[in-house]
Amino acid sequence: MFKKFKGHYSKRKTHKSDRDVMSYEDMPLDDYEQEKTEMSPQAVKKIVLGACIAIAAGLIVFAFANRDKLTWENISNWWTYDVLGNAGHGYPVDIIGSEVSSGNFAVSQGHAVYASDTSFVTLTSSGTEVARLQLTHSNPVMKNNENRFLTYGIGGSSYEISSFDEKLYSGTADNKIYTADIASNGTYCLVTEDTGYLTTLYAYSKNNNRIYKYSFSEYYITSVAVNKDGSGCIATGISSDKGSVVTGVYVLDFSQDKPVSTYTVKGDSVIDCKYLTSDTAVLIGSQASYIVNKGEKNYKTVSYDGKTLSNYCFNTDTSSYTMALSRSGDGRSVALINYNKNGEVLNTINTEHKADSISVYKGTAAILDGNVVYGYNQRGDLLYSANSGTGSKKVVLASDYTAYILSVNQIRFIDLDSVSSSDTAETSKQE
Repeated sequence: MFKKFKGHYSKRKTHKSDRDVMSYEDMPLDDYEQEKTEMSPQAVKKIVLGACIAIAAGLIVFAFANRDKLTWENISNWWTYDVLGNAGHGYPVDIIGSEVSSGNFAVSQGHAVYASDTSFVTLTSSGTEVARLQLTHSNPVMKNNENRFLTYGIGGSSYEISSFDEKLYSGTADNKIYTADIASNGTYCLVTEDTGYLTTLYAYSKNNNRIYKYSFSEYYITSVAVNKDGSGCIATGISSDKGSVVTGVYVLDFSQDKPVSTYTVKGDSVIDCKYLTSDTAVLIGSQASYIVNKGEKNYKTVSYDGKTLSNYCFNTDTSSYTMALSRSGDGRSVALINYNKNGEVLNTINTEHKADSISVYKGTAAILDGNVVYGYNQRGDLLYSANSGTGSKKVVLASDYTAYILSVNQIRFIDLDSVSSSDTAETSKQE
């Protein structure tokens, strides 16, 4: 039926000048298979080796950037409780005890942690109770740094050092504890009353051996922060001069008897302090914030410019801090101002809401106004407004769009994007 031409394909191959481009349909399967290029085993090995080197290099960079967090203890906790034990009953979880203050609730490495008037409790991301340790402090305070937690009672002398899943140490100070802090490597400080001095600071190693002591004769120390590597601390205290409040600031190195630096802040009282890097600390005052760099002669004042301090948040992962400053007398219309470790403004977000609580995760800032959480990107765009439930006291972002909520009787976990109210929030996920 069809006329056959012998040597048709061979002629096509021989006289390539007749047709420079040939489709695969014009070539016999046998010839195509003979002409296709096969990758040599040596080339495959080189590609696989190159991919492995690239992956290994990426892991090394990641490990170096997070070297202070990639400890065996942290990895073990992640594997034990988040991978193998991620089967809790879910949130909300009722709190143990009658009350948890906002300062005694934190989220660290994916765990919700709180100290009530009766218990120290840690929870996994799925609501599993990892630990419940008894506390006997009538007015408890919890300080935390990654996988280290220090609990004590104001006016009492007993204290505890804990990890996520166990109590590591119980101690008793010689006198009443006024304030304290702990570093991620286990080094901690206690500031107590003392006979003959206004206050005395004691520093202890992770093995609970005393490594440092400094007594203050001019100021009652009200806040202290241990630096990231546990080699020193910053302490602030108050006094008065002719009826005006004066704050004293001490930068201490645990290897030196005398302070590295001392400063005086007149007309303002410091309510909190935190190290953003090993050598740079930020002080939160009633009238301004202050940047203190170890070894520098002067500190830097960052004024509130007449605004009222409403709330604040430290972000040690990005070496920054965020202030919620109210433009009105009732605490509403807050401006969320993000500063770097040098006190320079990174971005400003103007809102019409209060900031009963504030939390920052990378480029997202969230505030709690009553029982509603409002989230903003760095440009100030409203990402969501979500109902957090009745009795909400504190919000802590776990990611850009998820958060833990402390209420008067529960710990909650919410997906802020899925419960965002479309009539009050303009969702904008573009950065």
